Amino acid sequence: MGTKLKYLDPATLLKLGKLPLRAKYVVEGLISGMHQSPSKGYSLEFAQHREYSPGDEIRHIDWKVFGRTDRFFVKQYEEETNLRAHILLDTSNSMAFKSGENIDKFTYGINLSACLAYLLLRQEDSVGLTVFDEKIGKFITPRAQFDQFSNIVNTLENIAPGSKTSISQVLNELSGHLKRRGLILIISDLYDLPGEVIRSLKQLRFKHHDVVVFQVLDPQEKKFDFTGPVIFESLEESDSIQTEADDIHDQYTGFFNKFIDEYKTGFRSSGIDYYPVTTDTPIELALWSFLAGRKK
Repeated sequence: MGTKLKYLDPATLLKLGKLPLRAKYVVEGLISGMHQSPSKGYSLEFAQHREYSPGDEIRHIDWKVFGRTDRFFVKQYEEETNLRAHILLDTSNSMAFKSGENIDKFTYGINLSACLAYLLLRQEDSVGLTVFDEKIGKFITPRAQFDQFSNIVNTLENIAPGSKTSISQVLNELSGHLKRRGLILIISDLYDLPGEVIRSLKQLRFKHHDVVVFQVLDPQEKKFDFTGPVIFESLEESDSIQTEADDIHDQYTGFFNKFIDEYKTGFRSSGIDYYPVTTDTPIELALWSFLAGRKK
């Protein structure tokens, strides 16, 4: 009989103690559960292959893997297998949104960032952190030493939601800091122009970076089950609007679904891994999806 894994909801997780303890609890519990799980084909180690990208030498394609998967992969050599990861956390004001008993997107992003850092450092990979809104607020160069976790946590514990969002501008600025090919992990609600964000991420993919996007949303942003008269206030502007929620429900959901679909389509066509999560999703499940997506 398989082992049923139990996860804490994010609001309960916050009661466990300080951020380092929560990250260790989540990651060690997840790893223990994966070892007990009957599921096969998942790995805590990253694959020794990566998908072929334009510009790679054809002679490095692993044709045996192509025969099994019908997809092109190139072999990674020793200097490539030492993963260099960059966690990018959106700290713009829109991330401060929360509804009901859910935690806000900003707090969820902080905890997910800490868990990813702990997980990667546990695997002896290099990890760095960038926090941003419309510009880069803090940049921590990737290192593999475990005291790097303290550096990252100290930053995460001392930041607050800031200004407007300008994801594409930040990505273009950050590109100059990324001298080596690496894994880019973006944690954001993606409240920016999808076309511009996708275009900037494509540039990172063109430079052979592996890109993973966690889109963090509040459940209410997806469901929009408000009723009656409601005042909506912008978290990044000084604007507010009072309206009947029922009158704009269909218009909102249509616009929102189009917004999400544009990202999904753009990410899929660009080879970008996309993991949408809501703030009531256990962080273990977000990490599990990430690891499952990187199985050998």
